[in-house]
Amino acid sequence: MKKTTNRYFMKSCAVVLALALAMGLGGCADKAGEETPAVEPEEKAQTASETEVEAEDVTETMEPFSIRVGTMPYYASVPVQVIMDEGLDKKYGFEMTVLNFASGGPMAEALGAGEWDAGPIGAGGMTAIPNYNAYLIYDVESAMDGAWIMARADSDIVKAGSTIADFPDVLGDSESVRGKRILGTIGNISHYMAIDYVEKMGLTMEDVEFLNMETSNVYTAFVSGEGDIACMGSPTAAMKLMDEGYVRIGGLLQQGKSQQDCMLLSEDYYKNNRDKAVAFMAAWLEASEMLNADIDYEVEMCSKFYSAQGRSDFTEEDVRRECEWCAYTDASNYKDKEIGAWMRGLISCYVDAGVMDAGVLEALEQNIATDIIEDAVALMKEKA
Repeated sequence: MKKTTNRYFMKSCAVVLALALAMGLGGCADKAGEETPAVEPEEKAQTASETEVEAEDVTETMEPFSIRVGTMPYYASVPVQVIMDEGLDKKYGFEMTVLNFASGGPMAEALGAGEWDAGPIGAGGMTAIPNYNAYLIYDVESAMDGAWIMARADSDIVKAGSTIADFPDVLGDSESVRGKRILGTIGNISHYMAIDYVEKMGLTMEDVEFLNMETSNVYTAFVSGEGDIACMGSPTAAMKLMDEGYVRIGGLLQQGKSQQDCMLLSEDYYKNNRDKAVAFMAAWLEASEMLNADIDYEVEMCSKFYSAQGRSDFTEEDVRRECEWCAYTDASNYKDKEIGAWMRGLISCYVDAGVMDAGVLEALEQNIATDIIEDAVALMKEKA
């Protein structure tokens, strides 16, 4: 079978996701974050056992190289700060160029334009994998909270209180939520979170108005009086709203869901620069291990990275709470869950809703590659 490409998108991702809103994505929200049956394509990405690459220090014989890393101003990208500050790029023989993006949509499009080689991304992977043949090689976080849905304290949603026995931390009912204006970003985790929340109220997205905007603008718009509900993909911004008297009415963890960012490689980098990808991921794993080991250091690195990315929407206490709730996948825990399972569930939502071709799911299955991370772990241990 020929490798899946962008012909499997019915339309561009933006159009597909907009259509998804109109259709309400009935039943979608129960899929992401759960185990879904794997598609069995005729061709799959190589695994570590198939490539039979010996665990050896590839950096000893490799010339110093450059790698372009795509990032966003959030927790998943912080290991790049550690790599730079601790000299892990030099240790593993590379020079890193960091490209900053406001959200996953522009980052995915930049991959299609050939602008970066590796980078952590969330729901934007739904575009990058089928459209640009990116490879998913690793899941960046092992635990995450702080993606919350917020409302004003005097909202009738808050007054309705907890109405769902299985989800006591989710507030509201169908009457209080119907017709509300929800702020968020189409195609990222805030969008998915909103869909799930609305469904839990017994409604569809046709019963509310979703106001699409850049993730970085949601906080400012909400405190300025726009919208009735804010879906906050950024934990620090969500916590800032709570500190200012706004009320959490839902969230991924509170709604029984999960969030995950994945590490993608461009098709060219995966196929033609395998040893370089292994070296980069060994540095990433070592950085992740350092962050997990010391929360004070983690807070320092997160704060430094956020500031360097132009963010000013956080305090040290905000960052500390984020670090207490979240953790990175490293060499000690990367086998605890199946790589790519979260992305598989997310894509399945849109396939089941009929707005995305099943070939997108097939493209994911072909492009989940575990061989890079296996050899990166071996290399990190070799250089310890």
